[in-house]
Amino acid sequence: MKSETRQKLVSTLKEAKNGLTTTEIAKIVELSRSVTSLYLNELLTNGEVIKKGRKPIYWKLAIFNRDKNEENVFQNFIGSEGSVKEAINKCKSAVLYPPLGLPLLIHGDSGVGKSYLAELIFDYLKAKEAKGTEKFLVFNCADYANNPELISSILFGHTKGAFTGADTDKKGLLVQADQGVLFLDEVHRLSNENQEKLFQFMDTGRFRPMGEEAKTVTSNVRLLFATTENPEKVLLPTFYRRISVAIHLPTFHQRPLLERIGLVKYLFFNEARRIQKDLKIGRTLFFKMTEERLSGNVGSLRNEVRMLCADRLRKNSEEEVIQIGDSQENDWIYLLRSDTLTDENKVVEERLKRTFFNLFDKNDRLIELKENIYQFYQNYLTTLFSNDNDFLFYHIKNSIQSKNKKILDNQRLTEDAIDCLYNIIKLNESNELKAKLIKTKQRLQREYPRTVLLASNLTKDINQEIKESVEIILGILLIGTVSEDIRYHALLVAHGNTTASSIQAVANRICNDYIFDAINMPLTSSIHDIVSQVKIWLSERDTSQGVIMLVDMGSLTQLYKSLKPQILGELLVINNLTTSYALDIGQQLLNGKLFYDIAESAEKNFKTEVQYFEGFEVDKNIIISSISGKDVAKKIQSICKKYIDPDIKIIVLEFNELLNTLDLANDQQDYLKSTILILSTSYLSNRTHIPTMNMLDVVDEDAEKQLENSFNTLAHPNDISNILNEFIQFFSKEGLSEKLGFLNPDVIIRQVEDVVEKLERRFDLKLSAKMRFNLLMHSAILIERTILGVEDYSVPEKIVELKINGKLFYQNVKNVFYSLEQFYKIQISDWELYVIYELLNS
Repeated sequence: MKSETRQKLVSTLKEAKNGLTTTEIAKIVELSRSVTSLYLNELLTNGEVIKKGRKPIYWKLAIFNRDKNEENVFQNFIGSEGSVKEAINKCKSAVLYPPLGLPLLIHGDSGVGKSYLAELIFDYLKAKEAKGTEKFLVFNCADYANNPELISSILFGHTKGAFTGADTDKKGLLVQADQGVLFLDEVHRLSNENQEKLFQFMDTGRFRPMGEEAKTVTSNVRLLFATTENPEKVLLPTFYRRISVAIHLPTFHQRPLLERIGLVKYLFFNEARRIQKDLKIGRTLFFKMTEERLSGNVGSLRNEVRMLCADRLRKNSEEEVIQIGDSQENDWIYLLRSDTLTDENKVVEERLKRTFFNLFDKNDRLIELKENIYQFYQNYLTTLFSNDNDFLFYHIKNSIQSKNKKILDNQRLTEDAIDCLYNIIKLNESNELKAKLIKTKQRLQREYPRTVLLASNLTKDINQEIKESVEIILGILLIGTVSEDIRYHALLVAHGNTTASSIQAVANRICNDYIFDAINMPLTSSIHDIVSQVKIWLSERDTSQGVIMLVDMGSLTQLYKSLKPQILGELLVINNLTTSYALDIGQQLLNGKLFYDIAESAEKNFKTEVQYFEGFEVDKNIIISSISGKDVAKKIQSICKKYIDPDIKIIVLEFNELLNTLDLANDQQDYLKSTILILSTSYLSNRTHIPTMNMLDVVDEDAEKQLENSFNTLAHPNDISNILNEFIQFFSKEGLSEKLGFLNPDVIIRQVEDVVEKLERRFDLKLSAKMRFNLLMHSAILIERTILGVEDYSVPEKIVELKINGKLFYQNVKNVFYSLEQFYKIQISDWELYVIYELLNS
């Protein structure tokens, strides 16, 4: 290439901050597009330009000016923005401390990159134009560890005649490194005497060469140390105390997955450049190398990569593309020697990362968050990261799509989501987004539970290090693709490796929704094995509405007795699993048919044994619920368990779950036929025919008589007074401290007493002492519960229209609680305020 043409191209690209296409460059330099492309590729081979994007490709000038790129020196150290970011920041702070930095120790196993990091530190100092960077000297103290006197001579120098053979004066490394950097590797191999002499130099900047008794020598040296051992155990305490900063580098297998992928790719890329051959690497081999635990870490991995390349090059020296891995494998990762792994977009990435993170704070509705994430991806990320030859992309894609084929058989559903979430994972390599994602997952589980379940199933084979993030992001991106109106969970269970999942895929595909889950059981499985697997499946789901199972084995009665205690709602078991039966059930679920109708239809139309287990619970039981929260109910449960017959099951429900259960009991006769008592902290007499007791009645004079009536057949008569005493202690101001996790009871009681008084005045109420205490206790727990951010619920009525004594409830109660919201920096949910309404109305 002519020098003037090269200069013209470089100048053109220098003025273009965002890069130019080949056509744009050709027009500026007045050359044909083909000639321009030829010259640009030549500059690319020389590392003078870089290219980004696909169709069109944008060309940019590679940055060599260290004045402008000083912070990018460490980008060559994979993990500089991830697992070793904090360590590198410590390095920067230490070496820039005036006048010549602080002594720095790099600690880590063999082969983790200690020497490479030391070189980068020197490059960083040069880029900063810092003092004391004229030279960089390296000495491995292990080379002469058995000869302390020789090491002393090498480090500090010696005078003529200092020992036998010392024919002339010799300058040591400390003098040679004057105004430079001295890196002492394996510093723990220095003798105690040499460590002492070294820390004296660190204190004073002066030392005596061997054989010199009068004069001292001065040297201005920056000191870097490295060791593979625990420095506190192998270094003299007096020496170790002089080392101001010590950092640790993780082993290869301790690195996050994305960094391990980057390291393996980097090692292969270096070999491609070395042997001037393009490489294609089998994905199975590549994955195996990212999971290896080698004693020599990256150093040993580099040797393994070189041997693989050397072996293949020996066999295929004439080929332009060297194949590494199984020749039968179809999936390959390509590394071209003309590529560049330098990422000049780090500044852009950081800015985009901040913008992306803000999306999670700005969107109140998850559906809007989904739309904005896709828009962000389309606007910024489609050209920032390339999934070509990217192991991570193929791992995510293959894992999700293979699960999709088994569950939904609709891979188009997840195609766009996979591309989008891959780019987000790449943008979030340092995992800074994790806290926001976990918070979002809690919202997802409340608002889109079926979508979350699908995302969880689709990501089961994703590498565990990134699985949680991938699952949450996929869940967001799948919002709207799964019906959340399906009331009941449906499960297919069958013998065989693929029997149940095959029917699952067909049924879900034809129904065009995620309806069925499947469990494939080995042919030798017993009922006990099946029950164990189904129980795991049940534990991950809210079963309060009901569960439908299609099975091909076992006794229905035995399945029922084993599984029903774990199911809060109803259970329907159909003892035949066919595609037609699954499709019939699937369509009814999609059409919103009620459980009883589905069961009746199955019993009438299916030529098989159908067993419909109607009711809340088969065993005798007591239900406990508190309008003040589940923690209060659990405390009541723990008191009851001490005295009540152990054969009677004690079930704790959230208050809204109790109301739903009572509604079902009103609609379906005998639904609560095994429930003998309901204990609550509010009056339910108008909602159910089941005997109930308001636990706040324990402060009444006739409380013991009420307990005797309620617990007549449940506990021994001699225990009634003990039960009463424990309840009175719990439902008192003194017992409030047991209910609060961290709020000061004295402070919060005074605050909520003021709230209760305001409620009385605002709504012209005359509350009984018991009701006042109930409100007081509930309000205190409400505040703590809101601070902790527990689950919220939808309000069953239009709260803004509710009235008490002719006064609008919502606006007034918001005013009453305003001071508490300001004091604790919280916002009380509409559900919590609705509970206050229920209490006042009772």
